[in-house]
Amino acid sequence: MIGTFILGLVAIMLLSAGQTSMKAGLNAIGGVSLAEGLLGFLKLFQTPWVIVGFICYGVSSILWLDVLSKLDFSLAFPMVGLTYVFTLLIGRFFFGEAVGWERTLGVALILCGVFFLIRSGTPK
Repeated sequence: MIGTFILGLVAIMLLSAGQTSMKAGLNAIGGVSLAEGLLGFLKLFQTPWVIVGFICYGVSSILWLDVLSKLDFSLAFPMVGLTYVFTLLIGRFFFGEAVGWERTLGVALILCGVFFLIRSGTPK
């Protein structure tokens, strides 16, 4: 079961990496708007960081299928809450976003919840 949790962690880290790559790509092109129609959509697929983000998402999804097949859904899916931890750190240190105590406390509470969920699924 520990191997499944590690695989889940890798999938979650790839999910966060995908989000980070997409954000970096959107920052590089000045964002995108649905009002731009097909041109805006096509602009996304000409942006290397966005493409890397989609690849990370795809690999993450494939790994996640393995996790879902081995863990109870009520245990596996809440683990995705770890993305909040990673994205808070990435936002702060990679994108220079301000992270106040409220966000930090919120992520700490999510982390506590994930800890208890994982603990409930491990053999005693």
